[in-house]
Amino acid sequence: MIDNVAELKVIAAREDALHAAITASDCNALEDIMSDDITYIHSTGIAETKAENIAGQRHGVHKHGAIDTVSKNTQVSGDLAVTHGIIDMVDIAHGAPYTLRLLETLVWIKESGKWRLLIRQATRQPL
Repeated sequence: MIDNVAELKVIAAREDALHAAITASDCNALEDIMSDDITYIHSTGIAETKAENIAGQRHGVHKHGAIDTVSKNTQVSGDLAVTHGIIDMVDIAHGAPYTLRLLETLVWIKESGKWRLLIRQATRQPL
C-alpha cells in the first residue's frame, strides 16, 4: 500500500525544487525534475519539450523571479500524482519584472522510484 502522506511530502519537495530551479534557471535541477516525456505548457499557450524548455532557461528566453504558492491540492494514485493550485510568479519581459497569478496543474509520474514532472499547464488569472 502507498503511504500517501509520505508521497505527498516528497511531491511537495519536488514542487519546491521545480520552482527554485525555474527561478534560478538551474538546468541541471530541471534535467532531474522533468520527465524526458514532459510537455511544459506556458500561460501563453506555448508547449515545449524538455529540451526546448531547458534551452529556453539556458539561453535566457525564460526569465523568472520569485514563485509563491497561494494554494494547492495534490492527489496521488499509484505512480501518478496531480497538483492543482494557484501561484504568483514574477516574470521578466524586456528587463522589467511583473507579477502573474497562474492557475497551475502539474502531473507527476514515478519513474524508476523518483517523481518526475510529466505535464505542466499554466493559465493566467487576474491578480
